[in-house]
Amino acid sequence: MADRAAWLRVLGQVADRQGEVGLVSCPDCGQDRLEVRYIVEPETRVGYVLLWCGACVHGISVSRVRPPEGAPTRSIDDPASVVGVPDFARHE
Repeated sequence: MADRAAWLRVLGQVADRQGEVGLVSCPDCGQDRLEVRYIVEPETRVGYVLLWCGACVHGISVSRVRPPEGAPTRSIDDPASVVGVPDFARHE
């Protein structure tokens, strides 16, 4: 099982690709089923990110992030912003 540092490296790769996760493999299971969601304060674009694998349901959450330019975001004030996010095993 990968550690948090490995997941943070993957998050960096996802950020470099403007949020496109299809070309980045899960550090735990190796499948290309990663999903990312940026949940931010609309005015500042600062918030948190959830990154998880749809196959093995592992991932991380990171606070105080700003999404890459052009990446889709959801409002931190909207309870629906986390709808569809599984209860994934988080690497702390």
